[in-house]
Amino acid sequence: MSAVVQRPGRARRYAKARDRQVKFRTTTEEYALLAEAARSAGLTPSGYAAEAALAAAQGVRAPSLMPVREALVELMAARTQVRRFAVNVNQAVKALNATGEAPEWLATAVAITDRAVERLDAAAADLVHVSRTARRSAVAPPLALAAGEEA
Repeated sequence: MSAVVQRPGRARRYAKARDRQVKFRTTTEEYALLAEAARSAGLTPSGYAAEAALAAAQGVRAPSLMPVREALVELMAARTQVRRFAVNVNQAVKALNATGEAPEWLATAVAITDRAVERLDAAAADLVHVSRTARRSAVAPPLALAAGEEA
């Protein structure tokens, strides 16, 4: 049986309720930084502060989705470049239709472009999945139980 008490309208994300509180004060500027970091990680400011403090105590990095988002942006930019190459291939086909002769490289270029776009689409889908999984994990990381404590 879980020690989780369900509140109306709120999904409890931890296997065991957090029953201790730590309070601290920030300046307006510090709070703005904290809120932005929390937003980037998909957390509330207090949730981010808790996760960052626990990460520091455990000697690991604070929660963040920024590397995944940056990688997704880079991946989408690469996909755009491949699509531009596909446009060039289409122009080659237009020339083929006008002259009746296909350039020697056309079939190979089309095949390479198709495979590259399929791989980029699959990688982007994987990154989106990882991003969503990381967001859920950042909100509810597994907590180590103390010696002798039951789940």
